[in-house]
Amino acid sequence: MDDGDQRRLGFGRRCRDDSRPAGDCWLLTGDKYFASNASAELAVAAARPEGAAAGVRGLALFLVPRYRHGGELNYFIRRLKDKIGTRVPTGEVELKQSQGYLLGSAESGIYLILEVLNLSRVANSVVNVALAQRAMADALSYAEQLAAFGKRILDHPQLRHQFENRLTALRSAFALAWDSVQLLNDVWMERLPYSDRYHLFRLVAHLAKYWTAEFAVETAKWAMEVHAGLGGLAEYGAERWLREAMILAIWEGTSHRHILDGLEVMERKRAHKMLFRGLAEIASSKELQDMESEVEQHLKLPPEEREALAEPLFRRLAILTAETLARKSG
Repeated sequence: MDDGDQRRLGFGRRCRDDSRPAGDCWLLTGDKYFASNASAELAVAAARPEGAAAGVRGLALFLVPRYRHGGELNYFIRRLKDKIGTRVPTGEVELKQSQGYLLGSAESGIYLILEVLNLSRVANSVVNVALAQRAMADALSYAEQLAAFGKRILDHPQLRHQFENRLTALRSAFALAWDSVQLLNDVWMERLPYSDRYHLFRLVAHLAKYWTAEFAVETAKWAMEVHAGLGGLAEYGAERWLREAMILAIWEGTSHRHILDGLEVMERKRAHKMLFRGLAEIASSKELQDMESEVEQHLKLPPEEREALAEPLFRRLAILTAETLARKSG
């Protein structure tokens, strides 16, 4: 179950001995207002064990099967949601003494929850790039076939220039997403205390999820415009990519969440220092010095101002990182 809004946080108590199947079984009670892929065979859910501390430190992570040990349904889907974009079933889920299996220790729950989110955010970044590429491919196919004023619309200078710029940006977005994949591959087995490289991964994952989602939405909108009036008709399919992209931008944390979390890992773990060291062999020293100076000045701002003015900085950092990594791979 994803990290969408929830009305009531679940709580858990250990299974009674006479009903306890193999493994560390708990009984979970609560509900989830927005659970993605609600018909999955297995889900992960956060819940607070009875007597645990308040706040996120008291959360534990559980594996929740669709069916109970005896074969009956383990949780109830109150209703499915009508939403734009993907048709993966999203529903309101009720847990009523549902069997769940503790993952790791109860005390490490919040860290495991964040690790699950980091993994899904990397996957989301890759999907964003793939969606942008598909939207561009559809737009290209259409532009190669439609003629206006005696030639293909693709051959008109303005639109051709837009395609060239969009392709360059796609390569940059892919480079950023792929770097998050490679970093995840390096650190996914780490446990507390995390290394500096793990915190670098966290920053790159936030940058990648934020920027690839923004790029996918912008590209899907642009691809609809290439189709002109037909872009708004469902029968041509171009509008589908915008609906899908809007959902991807919300899944696994909105842009606001990633900006704030990215600021946190820069402020507390100085992850940007390691990022700039890694980019130094590719980017110009002036580029990096200017960006690093801008980040340091921003982190010194009063808290409210630091948050309010964060997005332009985070966007520039994401684009600089993406473009630099693209030069490395190209």
